[in-house]
Amino acid sequence: MDSCEKLTKSGILGFMGGRADLGNDAPMLAILKLAIPSMGLFVFNSLLHLVDTIFVSWLGELPMAAMSFTGPVNMCILASLECVGSGSISLMGRNLGRGDLRSARHIASGGLALMYAVCFLSTPLILPPVSNALFGNIGASGNDELLTLCWRYNMWMPIMLPFMGYTYMANTVFRAQGDTMTPFKAIGLANTVNILLDPILIFALGWGISGAAIATWISRIVSSLYLMRKLRKSSPIVVPIIPSPNRRLTSYWGSILWIGIPVGLSTASTALGMGSVNRILSSFGHRMVASWMLGLRIEELAFNFVSGINIALTPYIAFNYGKRDPERMLAGFKASILLAFIMMGSMGVIIYAFPHFFLSIFRPMPEIEEMAAQAIRASVPGYPFNIFIVLSSGFFVGTGYSVFGTLSQLMRSVVFRVSAAWIFARLLPLSGIWWFQSLSFFLGGFVAFAFFVFVFHRIKREFEGAKPAGRPA
Repeated sequence: MDSCEKLTKSGILGFMGGRADLGNDAPMLAILKLAIPSMGLFVFNSLLHLVDTIFVSWLGELPMAAMSFTGPVNMCILASLECVGSGSISLMGRNLGRGDLRSARHIASGGLALMYAVCFLSTPLILPPVSNALFGNIGASGNDELLTLCWRYNMWMPIMLPFMGYTYMANTVFRAQGDTMTPFKAIGLANTVNILLDPILIFALGWGISGAAIATWISRIVSSLYLMRKLRKSSPIVVPIIPSPNRRLTSYWGSILWIGIPVGLSTASTALGMGSVNRILSSFGHRMVASWMLGLRIEELAFNFVSGINIALTPYIAFNYGKRDPERMLAGFKASILLAFIMMGSMGVIIYAFPHFFLSIFRPMPEIEEMAAQAIRASVPGYPFNIFIVLSSGFFVGTGYSVFGTLSQLMRSVVFRVSAAWIFARLLPLSGIWWFQSLSFFLGGFVAFAFFVFVFHRIKREFEGAKPAGRPA
């Protein structure tokens, strides 16, 4: 019995909710099986942040602004984890597609060791002077109380990262095997713990914004313990919390980083764009920054659908890339686009029509609520173009051509979005500034489409025997 047969018989690729046969299920069926729990995973992941935002918003405007300033910084930190996770799932998926389970196991162990190594990069943020210097440079300067709130909320991130790193890699292992239900259950457990602890730590114990961060930290620990148990019980690829030292532990680091660094840079570019926009908006006062943050939190409800489908698409593409089946890859990509248009489009219509209903849960001042509603309504028309940006990025990661996803995201998040925000802030009234988001989606979508056409034709030539220069590992 070969490795793929063992994997199938283990139930990882069996016909169950959130578990798909990546090589044989009809493309739309495979994407649906993986996408439904993945969308739930992203909804729960957003709820983790949304619940914190709701409770912190009840503390006042300044804590809300502090959360907005910490958002881009945390996104940059998480980009390092996404870098390792994306490189690992691409390599594991392609090896599983070739029937090489042993190499997939080595990639998982090496990926976890690399994940821990990058977790230490954020350690200096525990120190108040480092935190103040960082947040002061991105627009929070001149307000000592705001800088203190940024530090109190963000200082827990370096402490939380090792647990998040293990969670990232465990989720990557399950996804590479066609299982998205287990990661969904793990984030659901984390949300339950976070929701229970937030009001206790923030209000009952009086820890304020620090209580929100501590609640999230504890929830991540619980999620890690659950995933560790599930790996031992049901996965042929087991990842111990401390990888065993051996000569192959670092052998895949180069290949992981070759694929993953562009993905991490893509996420970092989004954070850079957000930070730059925050700085532009802060010139109109911290209420503009808080309004945009609230708008983004609501928009995450729609973005979760395309992000969840993207999570499903990447292992599907990687597995069938390993099988050298470009037609099946294209069919899965088209199915993902259709599914995302239906689901994200429907949610976009709802939040466009009723933004005040969703915003009311934050209890914002009327001025902030109105500006946040304007931001949401100006962003929704660009959703169809953002769908293509996100899903083409998943295709690029699965095939190892992740640099093209990075270039698309960099153009959208930094070049187009920041430029448009800067120009609109000088030429349009406050209500018109928010259209920078839709314009960046529109222009970024055309860049992503051009890259997708180029990469797909290159892959077809590769499978026909040509070996273009710079072929990914």
